[in-house]
Amino acid sequence: MLETGMVRRIDDLGRIVIPKEMRKTLHLKEGDPIEIFTDREQLILKKYSPITSIKTYAETVAEGLTETMDKACVVTDTDSIIYVSGIKFKNVLGEKISSDLQALIRSGKSIISSNSDGGKIISPVHDENFQSENQIIVPIVKDGDSFGALIVFDKDKASRFNSSDLKLVTLGATFLAKQFQV
Repeated sequence: MLETGMVRRIDDLGRIVIPKEMRKTLHLKEGDPIEIFTDREQLILKKYSPITSIKTYAETVAEGLTETMDKACVVTDTDSIIYVSGIKFKNVLGEKISSDLQALIRSGKSIISSNSDGGKIISPVHDENFQSENQIIVPIVKDGDSFGALIVFDKDKASRFNSSDLKLVTLGATFLAKQFQV
């Protein structure tokens, strides 16, 4: 475990302050949920991702979309890639998502985009070499809160996603959102 050398005292209400540098490194914002664990004599704090609580559903939806659409599918939470279906993008599993994707998730807006039509392809990760010709991104939203995104990618320059494809991905994202016990 990484030692930081920072010491904080517990106040009379049992609270401690997480140093600003650590909050920034971990992308923790006011109101973010934190999981608390113990391991022998250690107290472990971890940023909570509701998507991981429905991971089996997320994997099933992603695999179903890949099988139905014959395209790569990615499931994210608000910080990282948590599941990849289809062999084209397996290298991004576990990576932090890009700031552009974070902004889109926070907005709650879905997009369907194609390079060939002049649309902007949003890389799911901070990778200038990310290659995709077409994409659908649908945020996973429940009660106005965004928890992640369901993304379908295609590298084929000749194909385009259509409104039926968008509806299918939206159905998957809606199903995932309904699984949360928030």
